[in-house]
Amino acid sequence: MKILFAASEIYPLIKTGGLADVAGALPVALRKKGLDVKLIMPAYQGILEKVAPIQKSINLGNPFGVGDLLLLETHIPENNTPIYLLQCQALYEREDGPYVDRNGIDFKDNHIRFAALSWATATLALHGNLIDWQADILHLNDWQTGFAAAYLESWKVKHLPIVTTVHNLRYNGSFDMDQFSDTFLSTELLSMHGMEFYGRFSGLKAGLVYADAITTVSPTYAQEILTPEYGDGLDGTLRAMSEKLVGILNGVDYEQWSPEVDPLIAQQYNTDNLKQKQANKLALLQENSLSEDLNQPIFGVVSRLTEQKGLDLILEVMPNLLDKGARLVVLGSGDKQLESGYLALQDKYPEQVSVRIGYFEDYSHRIQAGIDALLIPSRFEPCGLTQLYALKYGTLPIVRQTGGLADSVFELTEKANGFVFADASKEALQAAMERCMTCFHQDKVRWQALQKNAMSYDFSWEAVTDQWETLYKSLLIDK
Repeated sequence: MKILFAASEIYPLIKTGGLADVAGALPVALRKKGLDVKLIMPAYQGILEKVAPIQKSINLGNPFGVGDLLLLETHIPENNTPIYLLQCQALYEREDGPYVDRNGIDFKDNHIRFAALSWATATLALHGNLIDWQADILHLNDWQTGFAAAYLESWKVKHLPIVTTVHNLRYNGSFDMDQFSDTFLSTELLSMHGMEFYGRFSGLKAGLVYADAITTVSPTYAQEILTPEYGDGLDGTLRAMSEKLVGILNGVDYEQWSPEVDPLIAQQYNTDNLKQKQANKLALLQENSLSEDLNQPIFGVVSRLTEQKGLDLILEVMPNLLDKGARLVVLGSGDKQLESGYLALQDKYPEQVSVRIGYFEDYSHRIQAGIDALLIPSRFEPCGLTQLYALKYGTLPIVRQTGGLADSVFELTEKANGFVFADASKEALQAAMERCMTCFHQDKVRWQALQKNAMSYDFSWEAVTDQWETLYKSLLIDK
């Protein structure tokens, strides 16, 4: 099977969140299984330096009046995955991030930038003769590529089956109606059963209503988004299409995320020499000039600093646990008020708290290897990847029971691998953290058993590729 996989970010070329990790790893795992997968993504500033030399350039013209769209054929050197980069200087070559400017404000022309990516994706899916390779399946990811389904619908031609994966329903890519004409899409699509969204138009809704299959990144999240609480205004649309909705838990690339082979950590280890994890703990404390008492637990946060992630709850409960000797290491950025709150906590407890604003891939590996427990008190969590990384490193996640967290972290089972709480409240989080501290201090046998359980779970991409292959095949049979 030939799969055209479209995404707005792909690791290791560019990353702002979990979408990049998935888009960078799932196609590689599918290719290992024998599927013929090619990627498409914008050629953001600096991207061409990270790929192999361009093999071919295809001029797709200037359909949006902002300059020619060039399709550059190359591959990602790290894994040899073929990729088409969409180059347009006016749209993509900016010094800031892929979506927002240096002040964190969405680019005003995002609707054009990702309509162009979607148009090129739809064109490539329909006209494989452009690259001498005709896809069987078009796999879209989130709102930035959802417009591709709308283009194929508006062109009123027979086309290949479409899969749309929702990584986070809250980011629906909706825009004012007065911007719709910039996309050159047909106004026939602007109905409540089309891509109209509460008086606006939405790239994600287009990807949902015009797809042949909708996937989410965990089974529990697939059920949650059918409810008003988690549906973000799309629950009615999703309930109407629930027969084509499936949840497949994200995986982990263990070639990148495993303490047995990780070159970025102080000391490699596995379940047979778990004591070596202590060397990583000491190195993390020393790197951050924190108290080097190995007999006290280190809690960690590697996350976007947003209310969705429950990061405000940690600020409320942490002082009480710090007063009992715990330490906290934080890596992330986002809400300025939360950033200030964590920096203030660091100022108050300089020997126990370390906060770095931003994201540094190497450092995130050292955190996972060095901390004892990872905090993820999310109000909702489509999948979550950091808890999957933590498990492999023998770092016990403390999670709220929602979305992919509920599908991967368990406390009251024979193969318990972390600590779980139900309510998105400071009381529930504090109780779970105190259970963790009690176990750490008073039951070393159980603590080590939890660590070994955690490391024994297989959340590799290889473990879920069968589900993806089955889904793709079902769509071809239906056609």
